[in-house]
Amino acid sequence: MPHLRLEVPVEWMQEEWVPRLLTHLVDTLCAYEMEDATKPGTMRTMINRPNLKHAVIPAYYAHVAGDPAKRFLHVTFACGNETPGRTAEVRSGAATLLGNAVDGFIAKLPAVESVVASVTVWVQDIDRTRGYTTTAERKKARESTAPQTS
Repeated sequence: MPHLRLEVPVEWMQEEWVPRLLTHLVDTLCAYEMEDATKPGTMRTMINRPNLKHAVIPAYYAHVAGDPAKRFLHVTFACGNETPGRTAEVRSGAATLLGNAVDGFIAKLPAVESVVASVTVWVQDIDRTRGYTTTAERKKARESTAPQTS
């Protein structure tokens, strides 16, 4: 399952714009299209909305260069690359798209924009052969190795 995480300074967790920003990022990401590898020449969404897990994460001591007057926002998107067509180029495009979406959203909030010194976006390259597991996979593995009772 793909995951989208928005890390914000802990003191902003109760601000009304934070959930709106997360919703904006979800909408932006779910509208992002890539070429369908199974049907060349056609487009499909990179992420299906029902599959996307998302959360706001508090960032403690979210200072930039130790300056308590400056803050940062960080977005992490983990989508995996097992879907045909979800290439490194597509994932890189998603990072740029998300970064531009945050920048545009924050620009409409002058009080916030004046203290945000950095916005970073990281699209993780999840490769299931490199140690990534899901709850369902681990549960299935435990059930298949559980001792059988008679």
